[in-house]
Amino acid sequence: MKLSIAKELENYIADEVESGRFADASAVVNDALRLHESYLASVREDVGKGLDDLANGRFRSITAEEFLTKARAGAV
Repeated sequence: MKLSIAKELENYIADEVESGRFADASAVVNDALRLHESYLASVREDVGKGLDDLANGRFRSITAEEFLTKARAGAV
């Protein structure tokens, strides 16, 4: 497989290998893809829980203003 990546990511990979944390560039990319896969699984689980809450009436309506106020406060 041949991939093209942005220069800043190439630099990041090189730095990770130089640090000794990874044996080579492939190990860095494999680890990143495993983390990404785990992240997506977590997001899918959260979305599923939200959809289940909606389907079972476990929600309350709020205005856009209320949502934005909570979001700005880090409470959403």
